[in-house]
Amino acid sequence: MPTEVLHVLDRQIQPSELERAGTILREGGLVAFPTETVYGIAVSAERPDAVERLYALKGRPSSKPMTLMVADTAPVTARCPALPAAAKALMRRFWPGPLTLVVPDAEGRMQGFRLPASPLARGLVRAAGVPLLVPSANLSGQPDATTAEEVLRQLPAGLDLVIDGGPTEGGVPSTVVQVTEAGVTVLRQGAIPEERILMRHGATILFVCEGNTDRSPLAAAILRRRLAQHLGVPEEALPAKGYRVLSAGVAAEEGKRASLNARRTAREWQPDALDLESHKAVRLCSRLVDEASRIFCMERAQRDQILAFFPHRERDVLLLDPEGRDVADPAGQGMGEYRRLARRLDAVAALLVGGVVQAGA
Repeated sequence: MPTEVLHVLDRQIQPSELERAGTILREGGLVAFPTETVYGIAVSAERPDAVERLYALKGRPSSKPMTLMVADTAPVTARCPALPAAAKALMRRFWPGPLTLVVPDAEGRMQGFRLPASPLARGLVRAAGVPLLVPSANLSGQPDATTAEEVLRQLPAGLDLVIDGGPTEGGVPSTVVQVTEAGVTVLRQGAIPEERILMRHGATILFVCEGNTDRSPLAAAILRRRLAQHLGVPEEALPAKGYRVLSAGVAAEEGKRASLNARRTAREWQPDALDLESHKAVRLCSRLVDEASRIFCMERAQRDQILAFFPHRERDVLLLDPEGRDVADPAGQGMGEYRRLARRLDAVAALLVGGVVQAGA
């Protein structure tokens, strides 16, 4: 019997479709579906016969455990009442998102959990109403599948349903991290860089505008000043504390100086001038996005541009204005406009600084 394929490309999966997939899972079926990273196969953890069938289908050794996918953190805390503090911190920082967390359960056995950013994946968990084990949708040892076609090419028979949501946006599997009271270990490199996982204190804040000569460098300079005052340290001591405040432009001309009016605005800052004289424009790149704990964009178009390439960072890429308004580019206007911009950026920085310190604690 050929595998049934449900096409949901270019539209959201409907509640009736999710419920039908949930019914298939409760009855012991296997359902392949897209996450924000790669395609996975869901099976009810309460159906040992179905779990055994999935192991056989993938050619996966039965000694290799599978990850439990959850729609919220409640099942994790219920199954693992003695969660290490480091695990709780990673859950706050990276969930929902491409992090698989391996932690000891109530009986001391190691169990992997994943809370995906994909609404479809979380909806499937809720629709099933039972714990779901979800390995990647490929033959063991073969490349991860990023399309429904690749799933069916590797696994042409044995699946009960494939939800075709088009190519997955990430294409890189989740980062797998084991946490015990002894420490944090990255078991598999993935969508979240290891250095972000292992950063115990501090944060990297990235401001983004178009050319990186006016708005974003000024915002970075103001937040550095606010952050240093909050921590009671000189600005040059922030990196040693684990805090970096950077800026970049989606269309920046590398090495270009901050604009004359931006530098004038920085020199007027009271009681001491901000440093924009040494600023050199930087074009936004994947390394900066990977390293940043939070990314604040001046305009919605810049946020959309980043998320088109890094969809798994949706919770970390934000509009700078707390009310969701664009911060207009002052280029070509007079000093009055730059001073208004600086006051607006300072008001936002005052709101941000406490959250930056809390996130980095």
